[in-house]
Amino acid sequence: MAIVKMKRLTLLAIAADKDNIYDAIVRTGSVQLKRSADIESCASVDVSVEREEVLGKIARVEDAIHYVDEVAQNFNLAHKRDKGSKVVIEKASFARPKREIDFDYFLNFGQYVPEIEQTLSKLYKLKDKIAELNVLKASKRAEYDKLSSYERLPHPTSWYKDTASVIVQLCQLPNSELANLTKLVSEYDSVELEIVDDTKSTALVVVVAHRTQAEIFEKAAAYGLVKCNLVTDVLPVVMMEGIERQLNGIDDEIDSITCEIAHFVDHVATWKVYVDYLELCEKKLAADGDLQNTASTFVLEGFYPAESEEKVNEAIRRVTNNIVLMFDEIAEDEFAPTLTRNNKITKQFEFVTNSYSVPDYHEVDPNPVMSVFYFIIFGLMVADVGYGLLLLLIGLFAAVVIKQSTGLKTMLQLFGICGISAIVVGFMFGSFFSCPMYGDAAIIPLYGDHALIPDPGEYPMVMMIISLLFGVVHIMAGIGCNMAVKIKHKQHLAAWLADFPWIIVFVGFVIAIFNAALDMAAYEPYEVLRLPSIVSKVGLYVCLGALAVALIFAGLGSKGILGKLMKSFGSAYGIINYFSDIMSYIRVFGLMLSSAIMGQVINTLSSMIMSGGGIGYLFAAIVLIFAHLFNLVMGLLSVYIHNGRLQYVEFFGKFYTGDGQLFVPFGSDTRYSLVK
Repeated sequence: MAIVKMKRLTLLAIAADKDNIYDAIVRTGSVQLKRSADIESCASVDVSVEREEVLGKIARVEDAIHYVDEVAQNFNLAHKRDKGSKVVIEKASFARPKREIDFDYFLNFGQYVPEIEQTLSKLYKLKDKIAELNVLKASKRAEYDKLSSYERLPHPTSWYKDTASVIVQLCQLPNSELANLTKLVSEYDSVELEIVDDTKSTALVVVVAHRTQAEIFEKAAAYGLVKCNLVTDVLPVVMMEGIERQLNGIDDEIDSITCEIAHFVDHVATWKVYVDYLELCEKKLAADGDLQNTASTFVLEGFYPAESEEKVNEAIRRVTNNIVLMFDEIAEDEFAPTLTRNNKITKQFEFVTNSYSVPDYHEVDPNPVMSVFYFIIFGLMVADVGYGLLLLLIGLFAAVVIKQSTGLKTMLQLFGICGISAIVVGFMFGSFFSCPMYGDAAIIPLYGDHALIPDPGEYPMVMMIISLLFGVVHIMAGIGCNMAVKIKHKQHLAAWLADFPWIIVFVGFVIAIFNAALDMAAYEPYEVLRLPSIVSKVGLYVCLGALAVALIFAGLGSKGILGKLMKSFGSAYGIINYFSDIMSYIRVFGLMLSSAIMGQVINTLSSMIMSGGGIGYLFAAIVLIFAHLFNLVMGLLSVYIHNGRLQYVEFFGKFYTGDGQLFVPFGSDTRYSLVK
């Protein structure tokens, strides 16, 4: 269980064999390409234009996928009562979210590209046609809305025209000003007002005035009276009927095209493979830009696991003999991507570490140690047999049902594994869905009257002290990992004289204060653990002696006496940081207490509901189920965050640098397809 040893591949080959070599590398699933070092008389190639072209194709295909999916869903909603008209939308399987395809089919997918592009062109023509129809529809709708103001007009607008002595105007004004206009008209003896339509916000009126009283139009303009600018020899209502028929025809045409587009869902699965294929083409172009080239040859470099050397060598030589291959060791100061190899249990915890930062290739893999502490802290925070069983079942469900490796599967399996810890601590704590398992009130008859870990509500200091003591152990493990890192880099003296004494300091300190901690806990069953007073005194002396050694040798490796003194002073100041780190573990007690109290409140509330009898039992069951699920989910969020925080800050802070880069084999990171 460690970081896998990597080696560097350097390849010199003929340019004509480049694509075959790329495909051979993809087939191995074992090589991550890198930018080749500059070589005299060689040059790199600018592939930015070609990459932009491929990226444009990818964006176009993805747009088509989302567009067809949206159209198909809306089409099904519109035809939900007519099941025979619905289209079948292929949904990603929960068990297998990626489509599994054959490797040769994927690499030779280029032969299907012309047909796919032809289909996409047809789709986009239909999409453009719908866009044109929607523009036409909007125009016709605007025309219809404009005519709707004249819907009650009994004559064409051209009928309303002046005579030799009379001015006739078809006008509009705000309906709220109609009363003011009526009053104004009443002041003139040669002016008539006809209200055509006052049912809308804008009223339609006809004003007839003798030319000698034309001034009324200027005065009425103050009320918003304006002359209608619509000129037509046909009744507006007749025109509206014609436009309505046109709109219906447009809608029918849009529906027909929409139906045709919706049936493109049959092509979506192939288009997703096409996206992965185009992304591989883009990666090949990016790799082209990283090569060193001559007129007819190229130099390629990459990283691969040392154990895969024979496979890589055979795969490349199978496609060409005109090649020079070199396999080199990774120098101590040279970058290499990180590939960790752990057992099936520990591998799930890599998710936690990688969420923080990938281990650097040259450091110690923290996952084997971190996973143990994450597992235990998770159990201490949840501390309930019932919740642990639920998490275990969820983890088993994910392991059995989800067939492909996904982030969701990893997280659920992680929770399932940690559920075992919650069960174990739950038995120690005596809690089953926050119900007691020990004593007179026990719901499950078990041995003994006392829980190994008492109720934190009754004995709060016990769990607090346990949390702090576990924090000491966790920090000691971090120091131990720092020793391992130094030993790996041949810094043996610094490991044993500067770091190891701190472990002794903590051990001695715990022994020295152990009896005092028992007094603070005041939990009778723990009295059997009390140490002889002489042991506590020895522990104190050992603690002080180890502290002196740690401070003296803290400057080991520093230059000059001043540098050593400053390092020792800094190490002495670090005692405060250690104290602060240990106090952070109170959060373990806090989360355990909050979850337990919330569970007890849920149980009490359910008991009150149940006391009503009859239907009260049903409501109590509903409250128990949903409230405990809510408590579990909220607890999981807190546990995930705070447990990770203890790993990232208190544990990793003692030795871990991170800043690594995950090993990603060339062509392996497909989005939609699983190439087998």
